[in-house]
Amino acid sequence: MSPQAPRPQVDPTSDWRFPLPRVTRLDNGMSIWAYDLPGQYVITAEIALDVALTDEPVGGEGVARLAVHCCDEGSLAHPGEALARRIEDIGALFDGSAGWWGTRCGVEVAAPYAHAGLELLDEIVRTPAYADADVARHKALRLTEIAQQRANSAAMAAIGLAQRTWVVGSRQRLAAAGTSESVPTITAEDVRAFHDRWWRPDGAVLILAGALPEGLVEHAAEVFGAWPATGVRSGARAPSPETEPCPTYVIDRPDAVAADLRVGLVVPGRAWPDWAPMQVATGAVGGLFGSRLNMELRERRGYTYGVQAGLAAGRFNGSFTIQASFRTEVAARAFRGVFELLDLSRAPLGRSEVDDAIRYLVGVAPLRYDTADAIAGQAGVLASHRVDPDWVNVLHDGLATTDAAHATAAFEGTVGRATHEGKMRAVLCGDASRIVPELRGDGFQVEVIDPVL
Repeated sequence: MSPQAPRPQVDPTSDWRFPLPRVTRLDNGMSIWAYDLPGQYVITAEIALDVALTDEPVGGEGVARLAVHCCDEGSLAHPGEALARRIEDIGALFDGSAGWWGTRCGVEVAAPYAHAGLELLDEIVRTPAYADADVARHKALRLTEIAQQRANSAAMAAIGLAQRTWVVGSRQRLAAAGTSESVPTITAEDVRAFHDRWWRPDGAVLILAGALPEGLVEHAAEVFGAWPATGVRSGARAPSPETEPCPTYVIDRPDAVAADLRVGLVVPGRAWPDWAPMQVATGAVGGLFGSRLNMELRERRGYTYGVQAGLAAGRFNGSFTIQASFRTEVAARAFRGVFELLDLSRAPLGRSEVDDAIRYLVGVAPLRYDTADAIAGQAGVLASHRVDPDWVNVLHDGLATTDAAHATAAFEGTVGRATHEGKMRAVLCGDASRIVPELRGDGFQVEVIDPVL
């Protein structure tokens, strides 16, 4: 046998930085963030509009999403299929979404058609037709989606968690895309009125990313600078979470062979000094494949195919979440195991766990942001949340300097404290006749609920 070849050397990671844009501010209140990325010949142009779901009229929840999903169905100048042909003529791809803190619409197009792509985006965003038939079709699609969610255990657990996390009357308690009560009442006229009031240049950010052709930024300023300001500003405000101790909630799904778990807690947002250490701790506890939750509940006990913990930032606060699916016969034991593992006072994070989490969080960034579309997507989130474009780099600097003690303290001060005080929200969707008695036998206070969709 030939001798074993020596292992290849692993080079140290390079000092990667999230690119910073060239910022141009227009007289109508819009800003342009231009990311010139050599070699990226598919250009992304995305506009982040300053409109929050709290700007929707009460009883009209879902109108923001309908406005996005119907805007490329036809414009005033190119109704119906004529707009689709215009999109296809330049090989463009349109996409849009209505998030909690902003509406985003964008096109991807090859660099030679970038100027035409900007004019197309301007037409779609500024002059959508919102034909009655198009709005009716998308309303029907949303109602079908709601019916599908009722049949999906994971979706029901997530909905139940949202409805027990935020105070009664909060927009966050209702689905972002609207409910079975609100969506049927929305008319095409409602969609047009919402668009005319809230889709405006005031506070909007146009993001350009890719190998930007010469003169593209100036052309964008000319096209979108002609959009008149209205003086209207979003009424976005910080949502109010429930803070009182709560029981464990169960959504009954008779005879289910598995139970879907969702755990959630509202935490401080990006401005929190411990945001980076909390990100590291979340990765070590449940965010990586080799995390504590995964290694114990999946690898050692075989209760699940996987457990995932995450930390996400919103405009005003953040959220810590856990999701998993467990076999019904072990769901109660797995539930207890989750909360035991969240108590870091028993076993603080070790140096190797924290180092692994940091290496992953920092090391994956160059892959996560390797396309113009990915850069624009992250920039769109920052713009919608009113965060400085350099925030990603500030976060990575904070991650790199986090140690085990700091990560443990950040986690214990939020998740650990909420767990001990009974303020962590937890929802299980499964067979209540089997799950509830076991949970109560373990000392958990349990309430069976039926979420409103």
